[in-house]
Amino acid sequence: MISLLQFNTGYPTQLKGIGKREIIFNGWTNVLFGPNGSGKTTILRTLAMSSGCGGGGWSDGGSPEELPFSATVESDDRPVFYQDCYQNSEESFIDSDYLESHVHLRSSGEKRIGLVNELVNYIENRFLTYKLQREDRPTLLLDEVDNHIGFAGQAILWGEIFPKLSKKYQLIISTHSIFPILLRRENSIKPDNIISLAAQYPEICIQELERAVKFFNSNGAEA
Repeated sequence: MISLLQFNTGYPTQLKGIGKREIIFNGWTNVLFGPNGSGKTTILRTLAMSSGCGGGGWSDGGSPEELPFSATVESDDRPVFYQDCYQNSEESFIDSDYLESHVHLRSSGEKRIGLVNELVNYIENRFLTYKLQREDRPTLLLDEVDNHIGFAGQAILWGEIFPKLSKKYQLIISTHSIFPILLRRENSIKPDNIISLAAQYPEICIQELERAVKFFNSNGAEA
């Protein structure tokens, strides 16, 4: 598990949302949330390179790669998996039409549960094939893997898929989606960790969403 990242020198320390702050990760779901240029990919790339998987895929005991700046990373050296949706766009973590084409995922009951479990198994079989020891709890570094998924699909991904994956893996995910904010779990056992990289950014996004919904309720239904 990765527990901490702190940049000591270099351009990341000049980013307002990062600087030299200690970025703390929990063992379940960690969400890097901020506008373009706030440092989301820089954080994930640094964690991947420090774990020996900067080129994507599993760390597999690889040596840490040299960084162009100084950073402190605290981890227990468990396996790390890195998926960069831009570098490996043809290897999308989730097929763009999967969530939208399975209509039962937007319903309730046993079919929905079965398809959620089927998708989790699909993800594990496609990407997470590392032979893990029973006691291992690997880390998944996922860089905007939801950027090609529609609005309804994002709700399923954040509400159903990631919570199931977090039972077995530590998740550190960058995103522009509003759903991890809307669906944030704040229970004391396994709370979601929202790491905002811009001042009041989650609150601003929620306010803008509320404005849009209010506008739709007033005008959209008549359009």
